[in-house]
Amino acid sequence: MLRRDRAHGVRFLVGLAVGGTLAGAVLAVLAYLVGSAVQAILPMTVRLWLLALASAAFGLADLANRTPHVWRQVPQRFVHRLTPGVLGLVWGFDLGLLVTTQKVASLIWVSVTAVVLLEPTAAAGVLVGIALIASVVVTAWSMSERTSDLLVSRKEHQWVTIIRRASGLALLILALLAAIQAWGG
Repeated sequence: MLRRDRAHGVRFLVGLAVGGTLAGAVLAVLAYLVGSAVQAILPMTVRLWLLALASAAFGLADLANRTPHVWRQVPQRFVHRLTPGVLGLVWGFDLGLLVTTQKVASLIWVSVTAVVLLEPTAAAGVLVGIALIASVVVTAWSMSERTSDLLVSRKEHQWVTIIRRASGLALLILALLAAIQAWGG
């Protein structure tokens, strides 16, 4: 869209960022409410053990190249029905909900889990931040030369594998650190 009509492309990308931010805010409210209830019910040691278990499970999934996600992309049927800004808003909101599309790594899932279990007051910053970072990445990718080839190359598949392995290793380290802290607490 940026190559065909720069103004349309910019409106789409702005809509994408706004939609993602709105979805991140919706998720932040839910994470805050659930996290506040969890904090009231479970002691910190139990919450740390739960984070250790979740981090280990997601880390192992990433190392096995089995990052959990829904096999779904944003709805393509809107491409010809909506204006670029509204299309970006709809797709951004869909992507910003986090659970409605494919994921490269499990870092997002552990981030949400950590916020809910340990610090629900950080939900807005973390979840809106994730949405904004995703929008920046999409914008940067959209402006790169690689977008002219819509087919995912073998090199990009290799990068996904590298990212998943790095994520898996980082999550296993987090699991170990959370377990150590839970054990000592």
